[in-house]
Amino acid sequence: MAGKDWVKGFRKRHPEITLRSPEATSSARAQAFNRPNVMKFFTILQNVQQKNSFLPHRVFNVDETGLTTVQSKCSKILALKGRRQVGSLTSAERGVLSTIVVCMSAGGNFIPPMIIFPRVRMKAELQDGAPPGTIFHCHPSGWMQLDIFTEWFQHFINHAKPTAEDPVLLILDGHMTHTRNLKFIDLARKNHTTVVCLPPHCSHKLQPLDVSFMGPLNTFYVQAIEKFLRNNPGRVVSQFQVSKLFGEAYIKAATQMTAINGFRKCGIVPLDPNIFDDSDFIAAQTTEIALIDPPIAEIAAIDPPITEISISENKTSNNQEETQPCSSFTFSPVHVTPIPKASIKARSTNRKKGTAAILTSSPYKAELEASKAITPPKKRLFNKKKPLCKRQKKSKNTATNDEDSDAECPYCGGTFSQSKSNEGWVRCSKCMKWCHDGCAGCEGDSFICDFCKTLSKLY
Repeated sequence: MAGKDWVKGFRKRHPEITLRSPEATSSARAQAFNRPNVMKFFTILQNVQQKNSFLPHRVFNVDETGLTTVQSKCSKILALKGRRQVGSLTSAERGVLSTIVVCMSAGGNFIPPMIIFPRVRMKAELQDGAPPGTIFHCHPSGWMQLDIFTEWFQHFINHAKPTAEDPVLLILDGHMTHTRNLKFIDLARKNHTTVVCLPPHCSHKLQPLDVSFMGPLNTFYVQAIEKFLRNNPGRVVSQFQVSKLFGEAYIKAATQMTAINGFRKCGIVPLDPNIFDDSDFIAAQTTEIALIDPPIAEIAAIDPPITEISISENKTSNNQEETQPCSSFTFSPVHVTPIPKASIKARSTNRKKGTAAILTSSPYKAELEASKAITPPKKRLFNKKKPLCKRQKKSKNTATNDEDSDAECPYCGGTFSQSKSNEGWVRCSKCMKWCHDGCAGCEGDSFICDFCKTLSKLY
């Protein structure tokens, strides 16, 4: 059995290999980021680029992120060796989450951001210290909504000023407030804006803001919070300091080089469909389930079949092995330990899966209008007093007379009363909020939503 000496010798023989801290990647991202999905997205970009010839400073990317009043991580400090615990001051155990909308272009231009506070009423003190041109909005949940995103897009038009002679391209993810927002799509078509949606669960590789901007922004925001706590002893960070702290971090992170590198690493500007190699798609080979069924030729290129060595061939090669020394590099590690395949059954849901698409195209708009024209079923409201179970399906027995008990999915914004028959709903065991079975993507009865997972990582 290989021990510590073997590991030390292996690292000396291979100085190009080093210890790295891996980035947590969900199974949904590992499954969705495969070559067919990525190639479909780049094919759409090529068709759009050939039709309009967008310049780099007219290609934009928009994304939302959350900032809390408690730093997600603490900066490293110098301490004496042997100390078992080294602490760092924070404002509270758990903070208040505000949504920040950021947009940048491949030429290095930034649209003034938008801040959504988890409040009902707006106060002027909340705007102090924000970046110049920032717009503000309030919502009880603090998350993006359909009407709020439409308001942000009007803010985007005022700064980008797209025209028929100088149109713009806007790239965004497949959030419900983007893909199911008919007012936003109509407004984009009228203002010469082409909107392209990223493939689902691929934003960690294909979205420039996630690749290059959000990391530095979070680092500078943490440093701003720590600086505030040190310079103001006895005080804590609240919603009234978020704009000022975010403004300090935004000015440092929003550089021209950051925006240019983000679009370049994603292969969007300049357009490079071959920016990702086979090693980037290795995680997609561990599952048999694919969001898009790739052609046989592409499957062979991604995961070539391993030919089995027959017993007769082994017998004939024994004499050669006796005469020739065996080398550890004769076979690939894939032949010794094949890539494991997950035996996961595809779950059938009534909800349509997202895909990369041109949201401003006429077929997509017609399909969205047709889905909106369907009359919703008779209103059946969800009964809050009954359920102690964590999973439920919509049926005739779930009707109630309480008008305030209609549950809203935090992922897509859809309500229980407008959901289809026999559509599964699951309840988070932490925040006690209900969401669609398909949106949550949970397997068992024990379920924690992505928002609570994000908060748990932050705190």
